[in-house]
Amino acid sequence: WFFPAGDYVGQMKNGLAHGKGTYTSSFKGKNGKVYKYYYKGDFVNGERHGKATQIIHLPTYFIKYQGGFKNDVPHGHGTSINKYKGKLEQKYIGEYKNGYIHGKGKMINYFEKWTKQGRFVKGGFKKWNVVLKNEK
Repeated sequence: WFFPAGDYVGQMKNGLAHGKGTYTSSFKGKNGKVYKYYYKGDFVNGERHGKATQIIHLPTYFIKYQGGFKNDVPHGHGTSINKYKGKLEQKYIGEYKNGYIHGKGKMINYFEKWTKQGRFVKGGFKKWNVVLKNEK
């Protein structure tokens, strides 16, 4: 995780987050702006593992992910939305593997107005079935 130590409230085992819990962290950067992190969901031996909601809020960027985690990274089926300066920029619904968008999914880009649906490999498009212009 790139956020400093924060607050954890939830189940524990052997001094580690284990079971259901919520982790929050925030800090002020060198630029004086506040950075925030939020995770609510499952933990196993101190790592994010299971179903959860994760929110990363940077000064101009907002990322929300809901779905599966494995070994501390997104894994399995999930949905992410990205906002830039308060405006919805991109949405992805589909599979993740080892922290990457990977597998079948659908990505909608609201700034460039396109949708791609198909197979993704490590965050990139491998083969897509549909490309639609002017998505709203």
